[in-house]
Amino acid sequence: MSFEVTLLVGGRSTEHDASLHGYHHVLHELLNEPDRVTVDSVFYLDRAGAVRVFRGAPWPETEEDLRAGSPLSLGEAVAELASAGSFVFSLLHGNEGEDGGWQGLAEVFGIRGNFGPALASSLGMDKYLQATLATALVPGLRLPRSVLVRTERFDAPRVLTEAGSGPLVVKPNRMGASLLTTRLDDATEQVLTEAVEAAAPYDDQVLVQEFIGGREYSCSVYRENGSLVDLPVVEVVAQGFFGHEEKHVKGRARLVLCEEEATTKTIRDMSQELFEAAGVATFARFDFIVRNGEFYFLEVNTLPGLMSGSIFPMALTATGRSITDLVVSAANEYDGRPHRNKFKQYDIGH
Repeated sequence: MSFEVTLLVGGRSTEHDASLHGYHHVLHELLNEPDRVTVDSVFYLDRAGAVRVFRGAPWPETEEDLRAGSPLSLGEAVAELASAGSFVFSLLHGNEGEDGGWQGLAEVFGIRGNFGPALASSLGMDKYLQATLATALVPGLRLPRSVLVRTERFDAPRVLTEAGSGPLVVKPNRMGASLLTTRLDDATEQVLTEAVEAAAPYDDQVLVQEFIGGREYSCSVYRENGSLVDLPVVEVVAQGFFGHEEKHVKGRARLVLCEEEATTKTIRDMSQELFEAAGVATFARFDFIVRNGEFYFLEVNTLPGLMSGSIFPMALTATGRSITDLVVSAANEYDGRPHRNKFKQYDIGH
């Protein structure tokens, strides 16, 4: 029996384009299985945060099409999403999408969707805090030498003293898609300052880490019918550094499904342990570097990319599952979560 799904796409975020590409793939996957899922509506948040809605086919394909929807205020959109009977599958990436913002709105207003807990999403957008927690929770998991920079009081000589001269990786602490992520082979004060200043308009926290040369792996974690499914680990084969262009330009990197062996099993065990500890909803992706038998944590994505060439759909497909299976599982998990009583009256003595 088919159930209804609302797609939430776009967002006031530096990752707006990733959301659009994911939407295109997810929309067509759902339309291919009309006996299981019916697309009920599409809500589009433009780059300034204005809302457009579509309540029937034909569904918008391009950004120009999306901008032509019926306008709603944000308050009206939240109210309609909360009162609708359909399941809201959010494709909002990055700031205000997967950083706890919409997750909090969904919790407060009772929006039935795949948003998940605000805390897990907030941690998922803070590379420094998530890595600190991950290495504290999992014995033996290592973190590249890291310095968190507050851009308003950036001190290049101090950072170089703490992080080392290189090679280094400079990245915004609370952005995704490897945007403005730079590898510095010769980290002079000037070069480091330029990299930090490039990221500063988008994030006032910048992470400077030692570059770990090793084999890079990505592990997708997925829960279905209450149990975690062992998806294959993917090795990322890039020419030296897996940055933004390598992730998003065809041919710049290869994704290889790994055979099960000791390294991939360890990566999966670590990923699933972190997934459960953080309380992530339904699915996520964890990234690691392995060098000389040591496992280094890079980051978690609580809303991994769902484009046709992305890692998570690739791992999902390898087990015979589809995007529709993912959406159905997300709805089942939401509907099956334990009720939490938030009303408890008590007296406070004076």
